[in-house]
Amino acid sequence: MEKRFVKVVAALVENKGCFLVAQRLAGDAYGLLWEFPGGKVETGETPEQALQREMREELGVEVEVGAKVAGYDDESEDLRIHVDLYQCDIFAGVPLPVECNDVRWVSLEQMQALPLAPADKKVFCFLREKYASSRRKNLTSKHISGNILP
Repeated sequence: MEKRFVKVVAALVENKGCFLVAQRLAGDAYGLLWEFPGGKVETGETPEQALQREMREELGVEVEVGAKVAGYDDESEDLRIHVDLYQCDIFAGVPLPVECNDVRWVSLEQMQALPLAPADKKVFCFLREKYASSRRKNLTSKHISGNILP
């Protein structure tokens, strides 16, 4: 039997070295695991429109969707998922757990201790590597930047 395919978008929102993560509802797939906020792209939506809608529905915030940062694939027994990660900035509202169990700003060190959803573990590894790369560059460069993304 062919696996169902779902396209998902996720937001990378960074503020002062911390990243926005949300905890899934208990009854959801991967219930109570932590993830970068986002969700499924519905028919007729662009990835950017889907991410804006999901951030509004789940966290009650309005975001400006920036560049696509990375893409990841994940699979379960009956499902294939492709996640596109976009850099986002909140321009209205304060993140609240509207359609999720909890929401937090966490550093990479704090994130490492959270039980992350499978695809989000890949995002964490990506961020950890980018952060380490950025720190290595800063040690050998006179220009210091807090931005971990290219």
